[in-house]
Amino acid sequence: MWSQPGPQQKDNLCGPFWAARVLLEAGFIEWSGEPIDEDLIASRAGTTLPPADGEPALPPGAISRTNYRYEMPTAPPEESGTSAVGLMRAIESASGGALRCVPVRGQWTAERIEGLVSQATQLGARLIANIRTGNLWLSRPHVAVLIDELAGRPVENPPHEWDVGHFIELVMLVRGARSSLVVVHDSYPVLGVDGRHLQPPRVLADALLRRDGREGGVLAIVAREQADAVVAVVTALGLDIGTWNNGSRSADHGDR
Repeated sequence: MWSQPGPQQKDNLCGPFWAARVLLEAGFIEWSGEPIDEDLIASRAGTTLPPADGEPALPPGAISRTNYRYEMPTAPPEESGTSAVGLMRAIESASGGALRCVPVRGQWTAERIEGLVSQATQLGARLIANIRTGNLWLSRPHVAVLIDELAGRPVENPPHEWDVGHFIELVMLVRGARSSLVVVHDSYPVLGVDGRHLQPPRVLADALLRRDGREGGVLAIVAREQADAVVAVVTALGLDIGTWNNGSRSADHGDR
């Protein structure tokens, strides 16, 4: 998984990018006779695009990709994107109900992030988080910063490369002597190492809380048979089951 760089998402399709990736890796390659990819998911999930004459919202070093397979409606930049509800419905429909999406929201803390990542992934869940990137750490901090964080020593938060609403995957937990880090997989390979970077749980909690007037959350995507077990993990951690409003005019509310 770490040796090969993944493909970069198309502009504004981070949610559909991750939905398509999860579906394909679970063995679902077609939906109603159409090949599953980020474009198909976007068209079925109600994704809206910002006006084409605007500046693309990309991290430094990324190349704009707008070769969409479908015509998609537009909305003002602050209202464009893909909703959690639209993404959930698309994933569950494309899988014929074999996959369930458990939407997670609430008062995020470092402890709740640690618990969700460690316990839900053990049940086979893929965790797609809808965050504000500006609250994250730099994707390539000095190794001394990571070591100090794991050792529980005070560190200065290195600011992230860009600041937008975004979907990422929370892959696994790396534990140190006093603290932990979460392996994050981004849809832009220019970030971190082929799109993978490390973030403290407390920093991810802040990115999910956003503090920009919008809401964040996590979609836990899991085999139907394990959905109740994931719900039990979520409620035991003191988090809520439910979708969130991240400010889009798409099918419900969405993000880039």
